[in-house]
Amino acid sequence: PSLLSAPDQDGNTPLHEAAISGHSSMLQALVTRFTQDRAYNNEINKKNHSGNTALHLAFQFDHMEIVELLVKKGADTTIKNNAQMTAL
Repeated sequence: PSLLSAPDQDGNTPLHEAAISGHSSMLQALVTRFTQDRAYNNEINKKNHSGNTALHLAFQFDHMEIVELLVKKGADTTIKNNAQMTAL
């Protein structure tokens, strides 16, 4: 897989990590790249091993700027994680 979407041992991709750490500029760059290349069509909604998307993690870590950005860019607010919880 591309380094842009390669998961770590927890299933977190660079997008998940940017959402966790609050790096909005990195997240913006990744999302922009994903929207330009169809190979990354559903990357914004990719789940980690806990079933969390970047949106779940941004909300969990209280990064509201990232939550807003992800929703504006088409993140699915109805996806449930392994605990059957949506991000919102």
